[in-house]
Amino acid sequence: MLHMPPLTERYPLPVLAEAEPEPWRSLEARQDSAPAPGEFPLDADAPPQGLSRRVLLELAAFGGAAAGLAGCFRSPPEKVLPYSRPPPEVTPGIPLHFATGIALDGFVRGVLVRSQEGRPTLVQGNPSHPESLGAAGAQEQASLLGLYDPHRARAVRHRGAPTSLARLFQMLRRRAARQDAGAGLRLLVEPTASPLWALTFERIQARFPKARVVPFSPTQTGNALAGARLAWGRPLRATPDWGAARAVVSLDDDFLSTLTGGLRAPREFVSARMPPALNRLWVVESRLSLTGAFADERLRARPSRVPWVARALAAELGRLLGREDWAALGLGPSALEAVERRWVAAAAKDLAEQGRRAFVVVGESQPAAVHALAHLLNATLHGGTARCVESLLAPAPDAAALPALVADLRAGAVDTLLITAWNPVYRAPTDVPLGEVLGRVEDAVYCARHDDETTAAVSWSVPSTHPFEAWEDGRAWDGTATILQPLIAPLLESAVPPLEVLAAFTGDLAATPYERLRAQWREHAGAPGRFEDAWERWLAEGVVPGTQLAVQQVPVDAAAVLAAVRALPPPGDGLELHFAVDTKVHDGRHGANPWLQELPDPVTQLTWDNAVWVSPATASRLSLARGDRVRLELRGRAVEAPVLVVPGQAEDTLTLPLGYGQRLGSPVARGVGFDAQALRFQDSPWWAAGARLTRVEGHHDFALTQEHWRMEGRPVALQTTAARFAARGDARLPDLQAREEHLYPPRPVPDVTGHRWGMAIDLHRCTGCSACVVACQAENNTPAVGREQVRRGREMHWLRIDRYFMGDADDPSVITQPLMCVHCEYAPCEYVCPVAATVHSDEGLNQMVYNRCVGTRYCSNNCPYKVRRFNYLEYNRGGPLDRMYRNPQVTVRSRGVMEKCTYCVQRIEAARITARMEQRAIRQGEVRTACQQACPTEAIVFGDLSQPEDPVTRLHQDPRHYALLNHLGTQPRTVHLIRLKNPSEARE
Repeated sequence: MLHMPPLTERYPLPVLAEAEPEPWRSLEARQDSAPAPGEFPLDADAPPQGLSRRVLLELAAFGGAAAGLAGCFRSPPEKVLPYSRPPPEVTPGIPLHFATGIALDGFVRGVLVRSQEGRPTLVQGNPSHPESLGAAGAQEQASLLGLYDPHRARAVRHRGAPTSLARLFQMLRRRAARQDAGAGLRLLVEPTASPLWALTFERIQARFPKARVVPFSPTQTGNALAGARLAWGRPLRATPDWGAARAVVSLDDDFLSTLTGGLRAPREFVSARMPPALNRLWVVESRLSLTGAFADERLRARPSRVPWVARALAAELGRLLGREDWAALGLGPSALEAVERRWVAAAAKDLAEQGRRAFVVVGESQPAAVHALAHLLNATLHGGTARCVESLLAPAPDAAALPALVADLRAGAVDTLLITAWNPVYRAPTDVPLGEVLGRVEDAVYCARHDDETTAAVSWSVPSTHPFEAWEDGRAWDGTATILQPLIAPLLESAVPPLEVLAAFTGDLAATPYERLRAQWREHAGAPGRFEDAWERWLAEGVVPGTQLAVQQVPVDAAAVLAAVRALPPPGDGLELHFAVDTKVHDGRHGANPWLQELPDPVTQLTWDNAVWVSPATASRLSLARGDRVRLELRGRAVEAPVLVVPGQAEDTLTLPLGYGQRLGSPVARGVGFDAQALRFQDSPWWAAGARLTRVEGHHDFALTQEHWRMEGRPVALQTTAARFAARGDARLPDLQAREEHLYPPRPVPDVTGHRWGMAIDLHRCTGCSACVVACQAENNTPAVGREQVRRGREMHWLRIDRYFMGDADDPSVITQPLMCVHCEYAPCEYVCPVAATVHSDEGLNQMVYNRCVGTRYCSNNCPYKVRRFNYLEYNRGGPLDRMYRNPQVTVRSRGVMEKCTYCVQRIEAARITARMEQRAIRQGEVRTACQQACPTEAIVFGDLSQPEDPVTRLHQDPRHYALLNHLGTQPRTVHLIRLKNPSEARE
């Protein structure tokens, strides 16, 4: 069936007559060098080969190790409370939701964890939390797999041999009884905003004044705080008012990424961008990011040129605002290229015109002087002061702290080292040999969830608990505190909360973590008699009221900032290496998670791998093509890696995503990709000039999804400019909105009292963050299939995000489009299934009856949207542990069965049952699909089209809406809304 002729149109469609550039999915497709055309991925119809032993161990082992885990269904001994409900007895089949949080880069995002009979099965956003606002990023949702990871470290080890927890704590107590004021004691930790961690550090320092707490985070190198000290004289943190922004300039700050930018910033920025009054986004960056793809005006620049562009922007803005003291920042016309001069002039003009409604943001990778310069620009635009809050991270990020620790270790000045930072041996700069000197410490204790590179270098290692297994606290970006309550007792009896290791040195080891946490927060409740009520309220709601930081308006030291900016070095020459935090596995800490490894990169659509990003022009000059292997050399260090040609990449810039190439640890992450840390030096953590590239033998086959599931050149993702749309609409839309004639038999007239479920996806809001993809996977028990199966086009995601380029290959425009089953009124799949396994419900759902499916795949061939997935192999094999994280309300499919999006029919039925029990109708908004619930920007809306006031009904009537492939007459229940751009007239 896969070799039948595709459903293509012989003649061009009139909807293509609009002057917008034609979209393309990859350079190979644009150059007609892609694999042979077809609706299905190459090799998708090849005979099943089975899973290799390695992949079987990586994926299926998520269920095969249950026998070695203790107490899978034990609840925590302390009292935990469901979200905003009294604690009823557990009722089989009735899930409870518990409010807690997940810490990312030191700050907490509030989540609700669904618990089924005592086992966590789903992570969602907490609507009461000011950072998550009900949304959840990919990492938060995928953290559930980490709880049930069968590859977690299981035993306490001393010099590689198993030992007992009692022996470990006996050693810790002996070290804590020292009388040298802690001269040989060091703590290697990650910066955190947790009050309990900060109090623990304070107590250790008070008890051992000569001890040192060493911060380490390769993604928080201290540039932002150093810039704040330059501008304000103390470590404050800027807090942009995203909702009020009419013009935003981003200097290499990917704030629309849910990993690096959080969840609140995308929500507020996109909400302030809705028609008819759009804000404008200016971005200068080296690699194509989610923020750059969303930008109205984007400038590509090599990493070392970004500070130069920032300096030129300040000089031009100073000229427009009459700031003569900024004139010295001018670089002269020859310092910038023509395209850079035009971008700088237009951006400065927009900032000056918007004034208080404009601001500049800077990414962590930029030097401290650029951060300070942004504070000066914002203060000038906002009347002399800038919005900021106190920095909460403790200990404060300090790039020099790790080299100082290594020097102490080499000198033999440390006899006790406690490590709670994740795998510092793997993440340390290549010229900071932490792994080589750890062996000199007599008692180095490492607390982690996997036996990784650091485990092999220390004398003691102890398994760490998962965040859902321990009591802690944390604070969001705005300071709002959350009590992190455990959802389940530790699955491993040897697992220890990291704070418990440190507690041996505070003198509080006799108290439990729960008791220490309550003592920490008892004072915040006020009157002693109110603490119990307040504590239960904090647990139930997931936030502690009154903990938000006060926003300050602080003037900037202009003289100090200008002096630092003038001292910035000039741009480098030759090839530049650019290190980037991976959008999926971060710095590698999420590499053990199959959901995130298999999640396509939002820009490259790459899975189970990383690559050297190269621009098309640079690739042409160096005679490189996709998959070529190269050797990169810098300062005597070298690494071999494959090349991926990426549109939108800056010239002569080689972007290296971090977090891959791990040698030890989980088999899921081990050996995946190459280790970019091998070229990352202490003095150049984000970019380095002078790299040498040499092509070597060999070719690498990527597991890319960007050319899978093509729709044969039909118009799909649409965008235009806001000005053009306001003036004359879009010529493509009328044909995509009209009811088309078709040859299908008419449907019965629906019951006027029934429901007509439908969905709307606003491309104007979608940033392509992929949170919805993981939400769908977690809710619907969708398996991860492994790299080889993805390479063969057999990924199982029900929801995919197509990414399209438009225009020039070197500097294209980008649009993203979420796509799942659109639940056609006249569904082509239903008419070709020989066993009626795909049928239409009276409420408009295109349903799959799994027990009827015999695997002919006729439905997939006849689906013009290519949204059906087939179980070529038994992907869902596994033991008891594998079943623990699955949603019991959704059937687990087996080999030979077709599956697809169901509009989360299990949620519809749950709402229907609740409504019947309460003798009422289903309320508006009561049913929310998993993708809708997770979306940070509210781009996905689901509801009842029979209700005129339902938001989905209004979106179906919006002038921007269109039905995908409307000319086929399928009448989909899901519509998309065209994206609007707001380019500057000064740049046109």
